[in-house]
Amino acid sequence: MGEVFDIRNKIGAAEGNEAHMLGKFLYYSLANLLVEKDALAKLCEDLDIPYTGGKRLSVSDAFRSATGDIQERIPVTRMGETHIYLAYCRDNKRTADILSRELVKETLNQQTNQYEKLANISYDKRDGAFRCDNLVMDDVVDVMKCCRQAEELFELYQLCANRKHVETICTNFLRSIEATKLSITGFLYFVPRTYMEKVDVFEEFINFLSGLNRKGTPLIVNSFYIIDDEK
Repeated sequence: MGEVFDIRNKIGAAEGNEAHMLGKFLYYSLANLLVEKDALAKLCEDLDIPYTGGKRLSVSDAFRSATGDIQERIPVTRMGETHIYLAYCRDNKRTADILSRELVKETLNQQTNQYEKLANISYDKRDGAFRCDNLVMDDVVDVMKCCRQAEELFELYQLCANRKHVETICTNFLRSIEATKLSITGFLYFVPRTYMEKVDVFEEFINFLSGLNRKGTPLIVNSFYIIDDEK
């Protein structure tokens, strides 16, 4: 996919004379993604897409990712005045055996923000226990809900493929159909005419993947034909 495709003097179309088609323009996005590895492997098998197993995420990475996903912005209006509160996890002291972060509530003020510790979230590598300690009940933040969400995400991150894993599968498949990347930052590709029918398989893969995404964020995929303007 290192070749350059010059898209000047070319036009996009939903349909056209196949003899004049140069290939297809393909765009997709992966967004925030977590898919169970067994389901991903089965989907790849069904669509004949090579599956790359990927490395199992370490408990340290899973813990950091899970607690990092705890982010809430809570507006509260009282007596005609609106206050904004943020709930999230931040680092605190850790040891070789115990991973630890703390759940905090941040109150946004005009000059100085206020911070309150609501819980300590930890994972002990020695006994495999995920714990939430020193809970402070709050009238704005649902502390128990945040702790449950962190533990559920911790389990998911160890069982699931993340965006990087799926991106590797997509990249390998697109290489196999000689796709040329059109953007350094985005997932924009040109697929030559000889492999145009494979784009349908890829679109089906992304659409099914969107339904399997445990994060609930939709994935996007679209394509259209590229035709030589002179013809």
